[in-house]
Amino acid sequence: MSKLYLCGVILAAVIAAWCAGAVIGRAKCMENVANRAAVNSQQQIAKKEKINAEIYRTGVRDIRDILRTKYTIAD
Repeated sequence: MSKLYLCGVILAAVIAAWCAGAVIGRAKCMENVANRAAVNSQQQIAKKEKINAEIYRTGVRDIRDILRTKYTIAD
């Protein structure tokens, strides 16, 4: 009977370790996804800043503003 209890305890420990590993793995995956999203967002912001600086420097901004006010999606 004690061997049966010992096997049950070992089986319970293995199942608990597997569940804990699954929870930890899921948390690490979510952390990696969040980090990648943050990096992508920062890269997009940097690209937009670079593009906007180029647009304002070359004077294309005026053309864009005129076209934006003159033609809208409703037209």
